[in-house]
Amino acid sequence: MLRTTASEDLARRLLPSLELTISAHATNAVPEGTGNSAAASGKHDIASKKAPATSNVDIVRVKDHTYVVWKPTLHLVRPRVRLQRPAVYFTANLGIKASNITAAPAVGKQYLPSFEPLPANVLESLHYDPSLGSSARQINVSETRVTKVSPSASQLEDTPRPLRGATKRAFPAVPAFFMRIGYSALPDATIASLHVEISPLITGDVHLDDVRLELPGTEVTGLNAAIWPQRSKAGDEVVLLYRMEKSDSEAAPTPNGMDLAAVSIEATAYMDTDSSVQIETLWQAQIDTSHNQESVPYKWSRPLSTGSATHKRMLSQNSARPSVHDFAHNTSKEGEIIFTFTAPPTTEQDSIVSIQVQCLNKSNRSRRFALVTAQRRWSTASVKPRFERRAGSNDTAIKDGPHEIAEQNKALTLTPDVRIGPLTAGACFETILRYQTTGAGVLDFGTIRVIDLESRQTLDIAELPDVVSLEQ
Repeated sequence: MLRTTASEDLARRLLPSLELTISAHATNAVPEGTGNSAAASGKHDIASKKAPATSNVDIVRVKDHTYVVWKPTLHLVRPRVRLQRPAVYFTANLGIKASNITAAPAVGKQYLPSFEPLPANVLESLHYDPSLGSSARQINVSETRVTKVSPSASQLEDTPRPLRGATKRAFPAVPAFFMRIGYSALPDATIASLHVEISPLITGDVHLDDVRLELPGTEVTGLNAAIWPQRSKAGDEVVLLYRMEKSDSEAAPTPNGMDLAAVSIEATAYMDTDSSVQIETLWQAQIDTSHNQESVPYKWSRPLSTGSATHKRMLSQNSARPSVHDFAHNTSKEGEIIFTFTAPPTTEQDSIVSIQVQCLNKSNRSRRFALVTAQRRWSTASVKPRFERRAGSNDTAIKDGPHEIAEQNKALTLTPDVRIGPLTAGACFETILRYQTTGAGVLDFGTIRVIDLESRQTLDIAELPDVVSLEQ
């Protein structure tokens, strides 16, 4: 806000030739007394913006003064330093536009007046000193420099200076949202889960108007049937799923193999004081999508006897999801063996869920297999913590503990083993593995071991379909 004694008409005529510069600075807030005001400790520039003085302005005349009020919008970013009590204060400069400043006239070359003797050289007597030689002839000090001291030139023209203003209060600031992103690879795509947590310090409701995830050269498809806006409260967490598939296969890979994803959030916060605030957040995160084109390799174990060395096989496995078949095939000269595992995407708590197994013998001889299910046994010593990083933070939090690991085993096997065969060349065999669900969430089926009953070679398959158990 600018207060001036100029008339309202004069202020309107001057505004087109002025520009407003507003800057934001981050600092550590030091409370003063018992009030809410805080003083600034340190200064870290975070944002600055120039705008014409005629944009978003109101002019009001009150008694003998004219008030010019601006309502600029400045997008804040996180400071590069870590602050214990982050706060933001603002400064504003009002000055003349650079295009309206006329260049000062160039000073012409000064010439000495004609027919006037030059000032005497006070060191002229040294020219005849033989000890100085020819260098004495170059010594010259004008008499005017000794007898007269010229004062500094007075400034005849006024130089415009910007009007500066700064708030005396630092406003405590916290992020409106805490975001983190996780992803898992499919054979041809990547499934990303975006977690948006509302700051617990916001009072009132928060309406998420739109959430977008963009990745250059990648087609991003939302998997949530969300109806916008989403109504949330302080401390709530919203999880959004996206399927990302490379659309430009010829794009140049990044140096570190990571792609930079941009997450933008538009929301409206309705405070308890009957006021609303529009919030726009932009966050960038790195996602590794380079491993999607590679399948997970599997190999048969070594045969138990040397006589069965001719039956060595190579087995490769694609990743599994409820809508994508699992393939395990033999690439030896005898042909290939294909295993397909399918399951429904969801089931109910305390119910029986079935995994359908299909075995196709594309080799040139008869085969016999056995499938043995194995459940994971979690222990505190073997638990590996899962790390997650929040948006714009260098802190890494350990999310999993022993009590959470014990709850992940939410499916018990009801079919310990299944025999397949003899399966003739070109034949197909189907069977079902049944599990009992014991809790809600993503089910952990453990691993399935495939045993070749002829060569006694084994193969462990851990990439089974993902099934979500829903509470009744």
